[in-house]
Amino acid sequence: MSRIVYFFCAFALLLMSCQMETEPQLREKETRTCVYHFDFQNFEMWTLRDVKSRMSVDLFPDVDSSLLHRLMPNGDVESAINVFLIHKNDRYFLFDTGLGSYSGGALLDNLAAIGVSPADIDVICITHAHQDHIGGLLSHDTAVFPKARVYFPEKEIEGPYKNETMRQIGKAYASRIYAFMIGGTVEGCIQTIDASGHTPGHAVYKVDELYIIGDLIHAADLQIPHPECCAIYDENPERAVATRKRIYHLLEEPGSWAAGMHLPYSGVMHQFKVIRYNKMDFNKNCKN
Repeated sequence: MSRIVYFFCAFALLLMSCQMETEPQLREKETRTCVYHFDFQNFEMWTLRDVKSRMSVDLFPDVDSSLLHRLMPNGDVESAINVFLIHKNDRYFLFDTGLGSYSGGALLDNLAAIGVSPADIDVICITHAHQDHIGGLLSHDTAVFPKARVYFPEKEIEGPYKNETMRQIGKAYASRIYAFMIGGTVEGCIQTIDASGHTPGHAVYKVDELYIIGDLIHAADLQIPHPECCAIYDENPERAVATRKRIYHLLEEPGSWAAGMHLPYSGVMHQFKVIRYNKMDFNKNCKN
């Protein structure tokens, strides 16, 4: 009998020691990782939520207050900063890079959660040069992605966008930065579409049936039914409205999907319905 008691005591101590060793790591994953997986016909995609956020009515000062009250009754709506990872033709394509870990972004944690390292990324496609889309390219002044080719729309790396961050990116990535004119393809498989208005060189990327729409939408609850509504971030509101309506028309095509950098998590919509967060549908905990 004493041997049985001894065995169970030893087993209990072993379980306690294992829990003590692994629990902090699991807790960190629960608070940092936020990953949603999609399996399209010819490629895989992951939404990597960099930051959880909300968009305030204050960002829409030119929109009728009664409309804002009806569609944003709490004074704000759910939003996010999303990054998208696609695996196609045995290559990893990253679309935008979020704020960066030193500004609270979770991109690197999310990549690690699905077993992808920065060195695995082959191509990075930038929609435009605002900080919450390019910050993750750098760790201080060092390139985060040591092998990736980085594509910028041509108009996003000239004029006012030649700021200190862009200069650091240019120095860190050097010959691995490529500027392109919108209308062609990137790496032979990603179509580029003019989405100017938010910024002069704002680009939408199309991968098969999926449109990666960048900052076309900031507050989905408002701007999906009312594309004429602009956030203060849209530098050319008239052009931004025209662009939204044009891209919306493309998204009405049967089978079309959209992935947006500020759509509520999971960051993806089909037929203008956002695929909402569901604990049963994604493969990592999500609390950031």
